[in-house]
Amino acid sequence: MDMKDILEHNDGFMAKELTGVNNNIVVDFVADKIANSKVAGYIKEDVSNAAKAIEKKYNYLTASEEERAKIDAEKKKKEEEEKAKKEKEKKEAEEAEKQEKKRLKELKKSYILHTACILCNKAYRESYLVVPKSHGEYIHGMPQLNVGDSLPLINVRSFGICNSPMNPAVQAAAKKIIKEVEEEEGDSFSEKIMSIFTTKSDESDELATGKDSLIQQCVGPCTPIIATNWIDGKKDVLVDGKPALLGRCKLKCLYGGEITIYTSGQRE
Repeated sequence: MDMKDILEHNDGFMAKELTGVNNNIVVDFVADKIANSKVAGYIKEDVSNAAKAIEKKYNYLTASEEERAKIDAEKKKKEEEEKAKKEKEKKEAEEAEKQEKKRLKELKKSYILHTACILCNKAYRESYLVVPKSHGEYIHGMPQLNVGDSLPLINVRSFGICNSPMNPAVQAAAKKIIKEVEEEEGDSFSEKIMSIFTTKSDESDELATGKDSLIQQCVGPCTPIIATNWIDGKKDVLVDGKPALLGRCKLKCLYGGEITIYTSGQRE
């Protein structure tokens, strides 16, 4: 129900009766009508906003033609400024997206250095790629990396939190929740809790579906397990006997995470 409906359905009070009545009286009267109406959802804030809207409309209707023209001009100016602001923000966002795409395209050909930022699609935050000891090659004074710099926790620093269902820590977190709920409330309540995390598809596999979905909602510590080198290094440029690491290179964690490079570590 909108403002018009409220005015028309409260004891026969009609909008036309506003004419010639002191605006403060109108505001107080309508606010009282709304406050005492049975319209669901109205609270004090709604009453206040409705009263201000009516007062504004009343002031406009009782204003002179000159004052109305001024109000209309100010309203139009405000709308134009708001439109211009949105168009500017849109252009800035499009330009930022364009520049980011350009940066990522250039990154693919860039050599990667110590402290480059890396991302994992199973993590909630970024991490860093480092070398404890330089390979002897530098760019702008920063150690250059090769495809062999993929050792977990030594080169590939922890991403902090992992949400891969393949991670034993994530599985343990899900099992702990199920166990605690079952011990406290019993199996029936456990199923109710698990139903929050899943959409039931078939009663026969409801429990299994619930557990799978619950695991997907859990997280655990990130302890990457990596058994390969970075893929797609620059084979014709060697760093300490191995292909140089480039921004296009990718790495796989045995828990299902795909690790990619987000910054080169070079000075911008």
